[in-house]
Amino acid sequence: MNLNTLVAVSAYAGDVRQIEQNIPLYLHHGCPVLILTPEDAPIVSLNIAGNVNGLSFRSAGKKGWIGAHTLERHRLFLEILLQQRQQYFLFNDSDSFCLSPELPRYLYNEPNVIWSNEVIDTNPATSMLPKLALQPPYFISRETIQGMLATVNKLPTSYYGEPASPDGWPLPFPTSCIDHYFLQLACGSGYAHKSFPTGASFETNSSVGMEEMSNLVRNHGRVMIHSVKTDLMVKRLMLDHALYVKSRR
Repeated sequence: MNLNTLVAVSAYAGDVRQIEQNIPLYLHHGCPVLILTPEDAPIVSLNIAGNVNGLSFRSAGKKGWIGAHTLERHRLFLEILLQQRQQYFLFNDSDSFCLSPELPRYLYNEPNVIWSNEVIDTNPATSMLPKLALQPPYFISRETIQGMLATVNKLPTSYYGEPASPDGWPLPFPTSCIDHYFLQLACGSGYAHKSFPTGASFETNSSVGMEEMSNLVRNHGRVMIHSVKTDLMVKRLMLDHALYVKSRR
């Protein structure tokens, strides 16, 4: 077991089936796994076969997918990560995972980078930040988390709108969406942020989305994946990844 890296998963009680379908992909790295959920919608156990060493559960904050309270929950989750003993953290949402049992080596080669799936933000409103959303999974180190948390109290409360910021603070107002909040924290942290070169982040609910994700995994070796909601698609991508690995031997 790789005790120096923790796999964390942000979820809520309604995600329990999804977590159970994804758990092999969280466990296959050989790292401890921590399930993080809101206090008002916790997950405290999983219906999975056998005893799983290194699986634990913590709760903090309130449920919801958008709003100031969700940003506060995210901040609390980052604080919980720092309470763990590991140096590195693969931080998933319930619909993200890494298909490869071995985490990409480039992540450890640049440990002071905030890694994520960076996607273009198409909101046309003015922003003083890059037009990006930082989507999961995230790969972060103890130092980068400390940098992000150090900037929390300097942040205003919304991302778009009038280009006004606190005195001496050059960044814009963050949205109430975690993807943009993570960008704000990254930009204020003092550390670089980069997109996974082996990542892919978009919907897989439509046939077009499913086919494109399958293509990226099978033919291009993408492994840092978001967003997958169904067991069928998880299994399909696991097979695609196995075929990609076989083709490279």
